Amino acid sequence: MPDGAAFCPACGQSVREISRPWLEMARELAEEILDLDGRMVKSLSLLLTRPGFLSREYIRGRRVSYTSPVRMYLIISLLFFFVLPLILSPQEFVSPDHKVSVDLYSKGMFVLLPVFALLLKLFYRKFYYIDHLVFSVHLFSASYIAFALLLSIETLADRYLLVMIFQVILLLATLAYAVSALHRVYKNSWLKSMLKFLALLLLFLPILGMIIEAASHIG
Repeated sequence: MPDGAAFCPACGQSVREISRPWLEMARELAEEILDLDGRMVKSLSLLLTRPGFLSREYIRGRRVSYTSPVRMYLIISLLFFFVLPLILSPQEFVSPDHKVSVDLYSKGMFVLLPVFALLLKLFYRKFYYIDHLVFSVHLFSASYIAFALLLSIETLADRYLLVMIFQVILLLATLAYAVSALHRVYKNSWLKSMLKFLALLLLFLPILGMIIEAASHIG
């Protein structure tokens, strides 16, 4: 075996010792889960500042430099549904009539991902379904971050007009983000992208409402 080689040239097995300090193993596990090599930070920055860019890059096959859509979604959604109970007050989180289950919500949103991708397929038939799934994953990931911000200032918005105005601006920015992402990925005109997004909302929101209602009652 060549000196300094990290892997066996015959089988590809790592030459590192299996028995290692637990701190080192924990660090490597964190790197695998959180992608702490800079790609996650870069990908998250692009996700928030350049709508649709990551989806477009992934569809084109440029994937090595960015965190995978699935890993990004899992990290963001897990953080969102872990933080959600901390953001909401006890009165908002559990009411006498509706006991909300965060676990059910997270599963419901996961189910809605392929549904949203299927709706995209109705409007953009030239693209593969997997392309729509990638786009949906990125859009949902960005939406979780926006809604986390909206929910975190909900109590303040009830008291201060400026905070309420900021909430409205953030909500409008989220809608504009979705239209911009559609425009960049699917290459339609701005008008077509806006009209198709409105049509998507008309189809998707009733389904979302049913999932939320079912989750509330089951919870």
